[in-house]
This record gives sequence, structure tokens and C-alpha cells, in this order.
Amino acid sequence: MTKADRQGNRRDEVSQWIADEIERRGPGGKLPPVRTMMKQFSTAQRVIQSALAPFIAEGRLTARSGAGITIASEPDPEQDEYEADVLVLYRLSDSRLANNLLLEIEKRMRGHGVSILVLGFADNSHAESVLQRLGRFRTCLVQVHFALIPLPLLAKLHQHANSVIVDGISATGVGLDGIGTNWREALSSAWFYLQDLGHQKIAYLTSAHAARQIAMARREYQLLSRADHGGQSWLYEIDALPGSYKSDQIRTCLAGARDASGAFPFTALIVWGIVEGYGLEMVLRELGVEIGRDLSVVMLGSVDFASEHMNLFDVVGCSNAEKLDWFEKIMLLRVAGEDVEPQTHYLPIRLQRFGSVDDLTE
Repeated sequence: MTKADRQGNRRDEVSQWIADEIERRGPGGKLPPVRTMMKQFSTAQRVIQSALAPFIAEGRLTARSGAGITIASEPDPEQDEYEADVLVLYRLSDSRLANNLLLEIEKRMRGHGVSILVLGFADNSHAESVLQRLGRFRTCLVQVHFALIPLPLLAKLHQHANSVIVDGISATGVGLDGIGTNWREALSSAWFYLQDLGHQKIAYLTSAHAARQIAMARREYQLLSRADHGGQSWLYEIDALPGSYKSDQIRTCLAGARDASGAFPFTALIVWGIVEGYGLEMVLRELGVEIGRDLSVVMLGSVDFASEHMNLFDVVGCSNAEKLDWFEKIMLLRVAGEDVEPQTHYLPIRLQRFGSVDDLTE
């Protein structure tokens, strides 16, 4: 039996217990806190929240901050106030990784009996226009793909949802949950990984966008370069958001970095913002670069999303599976109305080797 099967069986057990408790305790009765139920059934928080979600969605239970979980005397009149439990509002993107998150979240929420509405928008004014046509939701997940969330839009989101969750950690400290990777930390990890293998001349290809996470990673590279290279650096910036680079833009950066003999002034390259690894591989092949011999390459991205690294490039970043689990956990927590302060959830930094880095210490 797989872990998923075991959790499914335990969820069914908890669901049956909840139904029995509703019958036994009657209207106005209270269920124990989630943590008490976790201990009682020796199971994870998300299993309990998954079991509770359908009862809350049906109005048989109410869960409000500070009031606990209460058995409703009749279908919760508040239920009619909600257009759905979850609103997912996402900026339109060609990123396969971003789209994978949307599809997987919708699948998981529906599997928990949570109603969900998924809508896309082209820009901030379009997002505000979309919101004008909508009612209220228990929580809203926003995916902006590194673009900034202006305060007026954030205020409107709070008007339509009890809580707001952001894919990424650029918007923090404003009463919302953020889930994402500290790309400055990932850049540093990649830098020291390369240094441990003997690389002292390290270039960085990234976005020129002003988003905080992108800018902080650029600044981290410049600080590391000043400390280790005496101010010498090879920073290449592309005028596009991560995931939107064109092959010609990548080719222009790399071709312009070579000297007359075709050699690079650096031995290693860290790349961030390429979400389809075949594009980078194609450019390097066209330039006659043998990956791992002529140039060592490390991508910043998801270590377990093959379309990014192609099982070819060493990658430093987050685990997509861990990210999905975090979104599932926090979204169920917010749907259930748990009295937990919003916070920023940083994903652990992982390293996956595929052989694109030459060991110069040997």
C-alpha cells in the first residue's frame, strides 16, 4: 500500500468519525482542535484538513478564527455568500512549470471536496476587472510570475477573499501567505557548489527585471564577485521575465562573451529564468560548446521538473513536489479558517547533479 493509499484510508476514517461526532454532539457542538485530532488519529495536519473540508464546504461545520470548529444547526447561511471556497487568479504565462502548479492545485483541491474557480488575467487592470465580476471566497491563490502586485490590487483581493496566498515570496509582510524559493540563497548555493569544484571565474545569466527576488539575486552575484574576483564579474541580463527568454536573446549574450578564439573568459555559467532546458542546450550546441567540458553550467530552477533541466544540467533550487505539498497544506488550512498568522514559507534549497559541471580539482 502506498503512502497516498494509507492517507486516503486514514482520511476516510477521520471523515466517518467527524460525521458521527456531528450526529452525537448536535447543533452548536464543537469539534476538538485540529492538533488534537492529529494526535487522536496519529496523522498529518493536511489529512485532518482534507477530511474537514467537505463538511465545511457543505455548511455542516463552520471554522472561524478564534471560534474553533462548530457544528451548524442547519446549512451555514454564510456558505451562500461564497462563490467558491478557493479562487485561483493567475497571470497568463507560457511557463510549463507555472501551468503545472495550477493544474495540480485544482486537482488536489477537488480531491479534497473543495470548490475552486481558476481564472487568468493579462495585466493588473485586467485582474481588477475580473474581480469586479466576482463574489467572495474563503481564500485566494495569486500567481503573478514575478510581476509586482500593486497595493490597490492587493486591497481588492482582500475584499473578495478571507485570506490571500501568493505563489512566490516577493510580496511579504502585508497580511498574506507567501510560498516560494529565496533565489538569492539558490544563487549563493550554486556559486559555492561551483567553487568547491575548483571554478573561480563564474558568470551569471539572468533577467533584467526589477522584481525584488530577481534584483536581490543579481546583487548577490555582484557581491560574491567583488569578494572573490576583485570586482571582475560576468553578469548578462535579458530584458524579459524569467520563463520568457527567447533563444536569440540567450545566443546574443553567450556569443558576445567569447573572445576571438571562441573561448569564454569564465569556466562556469549560472543561469536563471530558463524554464525549458532544450532552448539553452540548443543555443550551446549551435555555438559549438560542449557542456561540461568547454563550459560548466548550473541552472537555477526546480530539481524535479525534467523539462527545465532535461536531466542534462546540474540544477540548484526547489523541489516542485515539496512546493505543491506546501500549497495544498496552506490552502486547506485557510479554507478551514484556521487561526494561524499569515507568514512566508521558504522552500528548502536542493541540488541535483546531471553531469554538466566539470570538476577542476581533479
